[in-house]
Amino acid sequence: MIADLRQWALSPLIGESYVREVDVAPEALMGRLRAIVNHQPKRIFGVLKVGPHWVGSLSGDEFVVWEKQQHATRAEGRIRRRRGGSRVEAHIGVTRRTRILTVVFFLLFVVGAIGILAREGSLGLAPTGFTVAAVGAVVTLTLFWAAALRQRAALRAFLNEVFAAP
Repeated sequence: MIADLRQWALSPLIGESYVREVDVAPEALMGRLRAIVNHQPKRIFGVLKVGPHWVGSLSGDEFVVWEKQQHATRAEGRIRRRRGGSRVEAHIGVTRRTRILTVVFFLLFVVGAIGILAREGSLGLAPTGFTVAAVGAVVTLTLFWAAALRQRAALRAFLNEVFAAP
């Protein structure tokens, strides 16, 4: 129970493995991926984007894919040949840049909160002020955490759609 809770809480930072056995040749799977990635999304009236815009890099048997507006989480993987088909192996997780920026934003939040609390006329550097700042920090981290889980679920659904057996 506690291990499951720890896995769930840390999962946006660690990411997840995606493995799928498909009875399709690797070249055909890369062709499917190539047909969707780096193409313009569906639009209404030529202006409003309706669907996700998947972008990435495809090279040989390796790929890196992410949604253009939700680029914090990426799927990095490869398609390996196996007898009778292919094996898709990928890691879905946040990028190093996202981890660094999250730490930087959190530190800026802490510095800003202390600066605001130290001003005259505010709550002051007292337990009440620190409690308000801590609640704000927890809310901010929760928003980042929820966004990472949402982006990862969208990537997993995309990979399931692309690599579904015919």
